[in-house]
Amino acid sequence: MKGGLTRLAGAGAALTLALAACGGVDTGGSAGTGGDSGGGQGEQRQITVTAFAGAWGELFKKSFVEPFERETGAKVNLVYGANAEWLTKLRAAGGENPPFDVIAFTPDASLPAASAGLLQPIDTTALTHWKELDPVLSGKSAYQGKQYGVPLTTGSTGLLYRTDHVKTAPKDWSDIFDKKYCGHVALPPLTYNPGLEFFSALVTSEGGKLSDPAAVDRAFTRLETLKGCVSAFPANAGSAATVIENGDAWIMPFWDGRAFALAEAGSPIGFTYPESGPVGALTSYFVASGTKNADLATKFLDHLTAAQNQKPFAEGTWYAAGNDSIDYSEPFEQKVEHGPEVFEKFTWVDYSVATPKLNEWQQRWNQIFG
Repeated sequence: MKGGLTRLAGAGAALTLALAACGGVDTGGSAGTGGDSGGGQGEQRQITVTAFAGAWGELFKKSFVEPFERETGAKVNLVYGANAEWLTKLRAAGGENPPFDVIAFTPDASLPAASAGLLQPIDTTALTHWKELDPVLSGKSAYQGKQYGVPLTTGSTGLLYRTDHVKTAPKDWSDIFDKKYCGHVALPPLTYNPGLEFFSALVTSEGGKLSDPAAVDRAFTRLETLKGCVSAFPANAGSAATVIENGDAWIMPFWDGRAFALAEAGSPIGFTYPESGPVGALTSYFVASGTKNADLATKFLDHLTAAQNQKPFAEGTWYAAGNDSIDYSEPFEQKVEHGPEVFEKFTWVDYSVATPKLNEWQQRWNQIFG
């Protein structure tokens, strides 16, 4: 990982501009604007915090922002949007007077942001709930021996499917290649997180690594067998939900939280955690370098990581929380796989390899399906 940080400083921007934000609920929507994060003596303290747009952001506001404002008397300016625009604005600020104090990032964005000095390490001793956070998830936002972020929620990329068309639930990644699904497969491109996560699963499920060109070649050879069988190529959460709900596709690599949310809304949707291992999809929160509100930002992170605050958000999004001490409701426990033993077995995309290779890999993908 250490060597990857320097390599990724430039290449990370290209990947993040292409990759969509991870989220179980549709994060589509327009970005909001934040107010002035300063505050003189006697004025109300303010911080600016980002959140993915759409239902995800609304639930974030209810679960974290409103309770924090009530408890501290501070004002939280919530900015809705996604990874790409936030990283672009942080880069433009260059570590001085950043437009946000606290930022939500998935690993494809946090790695280049940290390597470029746009995020500041956090003091974990100042976080009351630090020891309750899952060490595997926390480790995904620690770079070069320093802790930069705290985990909010993690999703699992597996196989979402239509229960009215797929009578026997798929068991592993290889099932998506079954000829009975030909003409009914939805396949996200590599520039959309679930697509890259699925590709990583193809490589690792056969014992390979993204850093091994031969293993990558084998995965592309496997993808070639899907040529002519893919009915849709959704590139965001909204289009993915549409092609599944309309019946344009019966099976698709996607996130567990989104699948369970669709099922709860009444759609005939099932989800499989592949036997060879699902792929982790993590959202963490970070503090921007150069913020004038570091103390208040740290208080917000402490509030964010508390079990009583993460629980309603996790259950509302159907994503496992970063805090391992949560006593989930029975419906959540029955559906969502979570906990240290589960997270340790996840496949995780190696962005130190994927970032500089993404354009090349997407071009190869286009040659197959374009």
